[in-house]
Amino acid sequence: MNGSREDGLASVVDVTTSELPVEKKGVSVAKVEQNLFEWLKGHVLKLKGTLMIASPDDVAAIQAIRLRSSEKSKMTRDHNGFRKLLIVLTRAGKVFALHTGDGRIIWSILLPTLRKSEACERPVGLNIYQWQVPHHHALDENPSVLVVGRCGPSLAAPAVLSFIDAYTGLEVNSLSHAHTVAQVIPLPYTDSTEQRLHLIIDVNQHAYLYPRTPEAIDILKREFSNVYWYSVESDNGIIRGHALKSNCKAVDEYCFDLRDLWSIVFPSESEKIIATVTRKLNEVVHTQAKVMTDYDVMYKYISKNLLFVANAAPKASGDIGTATPEEAWLVIYIIDTVTGRILHRMTHHGCQGPVRAVFSENWVVYHYFNLRAHRYEMSVVELYDQSRADNKDVWRFVLGKHNLTSPFSSYSRPEVTTKSQSYFFTHSVKTLEVTSTTKGITSKQVLIGTVGDQVLALDKRFLDPRRTLNPSQAEKEEGIIPLTDSLPIISQSYITHSFKVEGLRGIVTVPAKLESTSLIFAYGVDLFFTQIAPSRTYDSLTEDFSYALLLLTIVALIAAIFATWVLSERKDLQEKWK
Repeated sequence: MNGSREDGLASVVDVTTSELPVEKKGVSVAKVEQNLFEWLKGHVLKLKGTLMIASPDDVAAIQAIRLRSSEKSKMTRDHNGFRKLLIVLTRAGKVFALHTGDGRIIWSILLPTLRKSEACERPVGLNIYQWQVPHHHALDENPSVLVVGRCGPSLAAPAVLSFIDAYTGLEVNSLSHAHTVAQVIPLPYTDSTEQRLHLIIDVNQHAYLYPRTPEAIDILKREFSNVYWYSVESDNGIIRGHALKSNCKAVDEYCFDLRDLWSIVFPSESEKIIATVTRKLNEVVHTQAKVMTDYDVMYKYISKNLLFVANAAPKASGDIGTATPEEAWLVIYIIDTVTGRILHRMTHHGCQGPVRAVFSENWVVYHYFNLRAHRYEMSVVELYDQSRADNKDVWRFVLGKHNLTSPFSSYSRPEVTTKSQSYFFTHSVKTLEVTSTTKGITSKQVLIGTVGDQVLALDKRFLDPRRTLNPSQAEKEEGIIPLTDSLPIISQSYITHSFKVEGLRGIVTVPAKLESTSLIFAYGVDLFFTQIAPSRTYDSLTEDFSYALLLLTIVALIAAIFATWVLSERKDLQEKWK
């Protein structure tokens, strides 16, 4: 086992993923025959092992075949989507590609644009984004990533952009010192080469479009009125909504002026912004409908434009214990970032941060400290759309007689109801994340990065606001757990097992192609990767499943059916002769 590792991997600041290349088709006939022979030999050996008639040599051969047939470390895509590249950006500006199968480094590059020089004295890597993701009609193209950096810690430092081939690690293109960078907005549009459009906002309130091509300009002009984003000024207690206005007066045709759509100013004497979180842009929601125990239907309020904001009293914005319960409170908001409407507001008296939160589908879970109870708490808020309340009958939903296909607009008057609940939680929390799957069908688990540098997977059912002390039989059948004042800590739920991710800073979840499985990557000083199945692997067979035994069982059943048929025919014939 290798006893050394790259020091840069201890300072990961951002992570993205890339699919591996598709396995090339076309092999020789001899190769096929050899593989077929090995396949038959392997299953005969497995069958002997299952029937416990394998010799010691057979057992050794079975183990050797399993090791040889392991596909975890192959550099091609697998059917279940478990093999991927984790592309990580470090604080020093070095980029690594890690294989999810065995964690080895496929390539690494210290970006020339992020090296210390006279023009860039204190370079720092900020974020990494998927730039080009070729699909089936362009698989000959390699995917690429965009690395955004800055030549100094201040917002006024010039920006550095680097475009890297995700398979080779080569820098395809780079731009430096063009403008500053205050915010990067990945847009949900791609051009004909499947490059994703991005807006980079500078400190002078200008937006710069990338890629800098005429086609990208045409796409943006078509979607000009649909581009919105927000900015948070934590020190000033202000949240603003923005949209594009027109081209800059400068010569650059890829530069746009901004216009403010709305602003929310929180009273500085009573509230200070300490946390904000929003939904993942690529999150998939399987269904908007949620069938209740009485067969009524509630509809989730689903919008990618929702922002969760947590404000603390100024005296309680520091460390725990710096304020008395009377001086401390938390105010949480859920805001529509297109219109600036406040959809929900709630105050927790006698509580303070730090606040960790995660937003998924129509719910948000957040963690904070209760000074009155001297314990940590976790709360959940779920949002439901009342504008579709006339579709409460489940049979109307099944028969398609509903208005779910009507367009959803942030400008329509929101009719939102909420359900919320709070629970005590034993641990301090460093970070929160939620599992993600390819279709959004599998139940969710909240991933909790504890102060002990471990990752705990908590079933979302424990954070269901509909939990009651004595659930009815129908509620029990639905899976609602009886209400308790504390959330359980089950030792088997630690996905890191007995290991620690030293200096845990973040958790990243990636959907596999297999709907039941979510890929988890935790990083800090240590790195940790695993697969979890929140609802178990209901859509796959285990790796050691014996196909030979299944075939033998099918043959035996067919033989038994045939023998039974023959005996039945003979009996019928004898009865007719009587």
